[in-house]
Amino acid sequence: MGAALHLAHAHQQPVKKRRPKRTGGGNGGEFATIAHRIYQDDRADTQSRQLLLAAAYAITMAPLDEDTNVWRAICNAIGPSVADWNGLRSRIRHDLPCYLPPDHRWGSDRLNQRCRGPRVRMHPDGPDDFRNQMKVCGEKTHDKVVEKDPVTGWHTNHFFCARHRDHLHRVADQVAEQNAAAPPPVPNSGGLLPSYFDSDWLWMYRWATTQTWEPPEPYGLRADDWPVPGQDPVPQKARLRLVLGGGDLDAPTI
Repeated sequence: MGAALHLAHAHQQPVKKRRPKRTGGGNGGEFATIAHRIYQDDRADTQSRQLLLAAAYAITMAPLDEDTNVWRAICNAIGPSVADWNGLRSRIRHDLPCYLPPDHRWGSDRLNQRCRGPRVRMHPDGPDDFRNQMKVCGEKTHDKVVEKDPVTGWHTNHFFCARHRDHLHRVADQVAEQNAAAPPPVPNSGGLLPSYFDSDWLWMYRWATTQTWEPPEPYGLRADDWPVPGQDPVPQKARLRLVLGGGDLDAPTI
């Protein structure tokens, strides 16, 4: 995704004698360049984009001194919704590198918890009803078979109601061998902070979740490094390192 900036070891105490004071102004051109990339990044949702923009502003533009480190500046840039370290933890957890299955969010899949069994008669709701258009049963159900992609490990859910129990068993038999050989799923959520900024992100993600959290193997922390089927890998570019002191992120308030 281009040159990355550096949030170095934010958990360390600031060294006041060596910390340069930036009284304002900053580098507006550099911020504009990064902001343009962030707005063009279709992997970022509203919450992720807000955090990325706040981090870019804090590094390139915000006044920094002994009382305002980069993390406090990020929180200030986001505003009242991040009033303390717990609010920042929540924003960083949202960027946690992980795989989210297709049913993690209600409404993301038209056939989520709907039977995929074949429809033999027209549904009375008319020809425009999805059950008639897709020629599926469409009854609500929680019984499903998970099919794992042999390349990405991504999941496809096949739901079947009690009337189509034979279809459920047949699909389960068909995908059993494929599922057993499928790799760990390629992450499809998070990992944008490490794609834009250099820092000890393993430490930061553990700070935001648990000290035992591990990155998804073998894919790593950066979304730029994750393979996406049908797309070329993101070109690796030199990273701009801007070494900044940190603050005590264990403090209860900002």
